[in-house]
Amino acid sequence: MKPTRYILILLFLTGSASVSFAQKKETTGMKLQEQYVGHKVGQSVNVNMLIDLTDMPKMGTNLKRVATPIIRSNKGTEEIVLPQFVVAGRKRYDIIQRKMLIENNYKAVPGQTENTVIIPRKNGELQQFNYSTSIAYKPWMKDASLILRAEDSGCAECHLGVSEEVLTNNFLYPLYQPEYKFSMIVPKGELVKRREETLIANISYKVGKYNIIPDFENNPSELAKIDAKLKELKGNEDIVFNRLGMVGYASPEGGVDYNIELSKKRAISFAGYLVSKYPFLKGRFDNSWKGQDWEGLQEAVSNLSFAAKNDVLEALKITTPEGRTKALKALDNGRVYSMLLQEVYPPLRRSELVFSIVVKGFSLDKAKETIKTHPSRLSLAEVYAVAQSYPKGSKEQYGTWAIADETFTKDVEPAINAAILDLQAGRYQDAVNRLQRRSNDSRIWPMLGLAYAYNEDWSKAEEFLQKAKANGSQQAAYNLDELQKYLKDNF
Repeated sequence: MKPTRYILILLFLTGSASVSFAQKKETTGMKLQEQYVGHKVGQSVNVNMLIDLTDMPKMGTNLKRVATPIIRSNKGTEEIVLPQFVVAGRKRYDIIQRKMLIENNYKAVPGQTENTVIIPRKNGELQQFNYSTSIAYKPWMKDASLILRAEDSGCAECHLGVSEEVLTNNFLYPLYQPEYKFSMIVPKGELVKRREETLIANISYKVGKYNIIPDFENNPSELAKIDAKLKELKGNEDIVFNRLGMVGYASPEGGVDYNIELSKKRAISFAGYLVSKYPFLKGRFDNSWKGQDWEGLQEAVSNLSFAAKNDVLEALKITTPEGRTKALKALDNGRVYSMLLQEVYPPLRRSELVFSIVVKGFSLDKAKETIKTHPSRLSLAEVYAVAQSYPKGSKEQYGTWAIADETFTKDVEPAINAAILDLQAGRYQDAVNRLQRRSNDSRIWPMLGLAYAYNEDWSKAEEFLQKAKANGSQQAAYNLDELQKYLKDNF
């Protein structure tokens, strides 16, 4: 049901006025006594304003002024025209009143109703009146102005001009604004920083062979990577090297048993090569072999873009290795399988080396340097110390937590702290994107719901705050209450 519109006019012809808010006098000379004149009640807005006519220029006795209040968006093109009122000079007022008594269809203004108020002007006297009406609420009214359009005419209805002025730039009394609560998480320290760092080596072998040939194909560069890694670990005073683990993989062409045996021999051969070259690895080296790497093939294909991609992925769903290979070879008369052999299979023939180390604690300066090159070697407490050493909200502080978020994927503190900095900087979608990646982790829900709220995705905000509240989060319960108060008052 639409709200009923009405106007209540109360004339004050004597007395003094206490002015708390007044726009500068423009062409009409009409002013408001208050800054906010619209009050939202449910889905309606009650407009109540005390309009002061005292400073209006002297009005000729035959002049008629039709005043039209207009609510106009400060950002868009939306506007709503409110009921008009009329201010008339003494003679013109008497003429209007006489015509309204004699002529049944006479209207002082188009669209005149029984509620349209016509006011006689009192030049030089204190003159105020209360204007009241009710309209349907629209969200854009939260940032809108109240405009007054004045159309003047003479005794013969001759047009004398139109003017507009802003009575207030803040039409609507401020609605409820939520005060969400959140704070950066201070991570706990680690008594011992145990870390594992992985290196992928694609060692090349002659077909069907397993002995290491250091200068064969790309082996020089691959062996150099391992050499550099071991030297870096052994020469770093902040690192204690414990063990090296290695897993050998084979690409999935050929027979299963054959590939398992071949990957085993290559892993043993490679391990022997490394121990002979680096004697300190003796007794600290573990090696194993996996055979055909079908999972690696599926992941590699998923990350590629080519015409037969979906057909290949369907073939990989076949339960037996032999069946998969047969289906792959049948695609496009063997051309797809040939492409896989040349471009996708070679990287699958690899050794994954995992270096197990213990990292000593860092000074702040050392931590600030290490996070740029080996962020995983820091504890989250050290990451926090680095971040706090930079100015609040700075690029360096944000960058520290962003690096930690990409590094410590099993911990939520970096993601939450980086998201908080996103929210504080107005990067609401970035905060959502960062947290959404971990939406399966219930520890993320309180902050994810809040990020959705800032991004004005109300349904998602309520969903995750409700889930977090049900999970026992007091912060989420508070923020959910704030959100619901905001939604009730603003929409």
